[in-house]
Amino acid sequence: MARLSALQLYKLLPKTNCGECTEKTCMAFAMKLMERGVKAEHCMQLKGDKLKKLREVITPPVREVVIGKDEQAITIGGEEVIYRHDLKFFNPAAMVLDISDTMDEKTIKSRLDFVRNYKYERVGKILRLDGICLRCATNDKEKFLKTVKTVCQNFDKFIMLCTLNPEIMDAALEITKDRRPLIYAATNENFKEMSELAGKYNCPLAIHSENLDEIGSMTKTLSNAGFTDIVIDPGFDFENLSSVINKLEILRKAALKDIKEFSFPVMVSTVGLKNLNLGENAAVFEALSISLCLNRFVSLIAFHFNEIYSVMETLTLRMNVYADPRVNPTTEPKIYTVGTPDENSPVLITSNFALTYFAVAGDVESAKISCWLLVMDTEGLAVLVALAGGKLTADKIKEAMDNSKVENLVKHRKLVVPGYVGRIKGAIEDATKWEILVGPQDSGGLGDFLRKNWTGGGLEVKTK
Repeated sequence: MARLSALQLYKLLPKTNCGECTEKTCMAFAMKLMERGVKAEHCMQLKGDKLKKLREVITPPVREVVIGKDEQAITIGGEEVIYRHDLKFFNPAAMVLDISDTMDEKTIKSRLDFVRNYKYERVGKILRLDGICLRCATNDKEKFLKTVKTVCQNFDKFIMLCTLNPEIMDAALEITKDRRPLIYAATNENFKEMSELAGKYNCPLAIHSENLDEIGSMTKTLSNAGFTDIVIDPGFDFENLSSVINKLEILRKAALKDIKEFSFPVMVSTVGLKNLNLGENAAVFEALSISLCLNRFVSLIAFHFNEIYSVMETLTLRMNVYADPRVNPTTEPKIYTVGTPDENSPVLITSNFALTYFAVAGDVESAKISCWLLVMDTEGLAVLVALAGGKLTADKIKEAMDNSKVENLVKHRKLVVPGYVGRIKGAIEDATKWEILVGPQDSGGLGDFLRKNWTGGGLEVKTK
């Protein structure tokens, strides 16, 4: 399905520039609409069929599904392309940890604490898990409801209720109805009962079958009834991963070809891996499986193992997959302090490419050296690329130093530049009238370099 331009969307708007929405003009609203910054209903003048028409044309090939309520709600799906570099992926895949009613209360609370408290910072972004997958593994109604109550009392993120028994699901939904959980799952055997529960409690519903024709039949029935909060689970088989990946690709390509039965976000569960005889490598195999699925269009993943290294790996990959390829990750160009620098501390420069900045700042901090770090505006390019592209020049360095008034922060006139910038050392000295020290090409060597060269120049390195 072709993506509408801002001009095409503008033609569907009132074109009055009334200013009643969040934007000053209808064209600005249309541009925001393209990037999902606003919703159709934010246009106060659109009503009835005109609003319905706009909603229809902006509905992405993979529909968005909201799970949960209020601040804890998450949105999955909403994608428009098969390859990220064709546009971007809009809604990061949700990652939910498995909890079952076979676990004791201590284990349950420990896993809840892990999801609630785990965070990992990468290039200035805090990466977290999204919720839990609460399974009725015993098929014991009372035992599962007890577990549900424990979770509701101790956890406020979104939950996914897992049982194929409609009676047990009904009772669990009565407890959690205010949380709007994901119902997992409707199958050929319980489809009628589960779809009625989804309508009764206004909760999204997961459809599970390893047969894509069966999935299509169930989703078509629901769509014809006006229910579209659907998540598709085509199954997961660790011993036949090629078949799993193939089905995931078929589902995404079908959605992009406007096959309505498959126009919904897709999920997988790797929880079954815990039952295989994989030994100490089980968590690694699960992380690898999750990585394959993240690269193949999955919008929600339920997993079992919560080893730090495996969770960190998958969260980092998710961040990379869902980064906007149209925009370089950047940090604000300005002068930063690392540690507690004073008038004798070194002054370093680097680019505002986020990966470069955080690598340099992290390496200097690890070396326990306090310094001033001047981040240049290189339009998000790394040092070597910025140098080759004319974004990191002697004149631009001089301009950045003047704007930051770095000369007022230190009494010396020495500047440490990255090793790759050494080729323009003379030009920088001519432009700035400062002495230039050419540092290592790898910021990991900055600690040793500064201790040797800064003190050798008659100044002391202040450590934290």
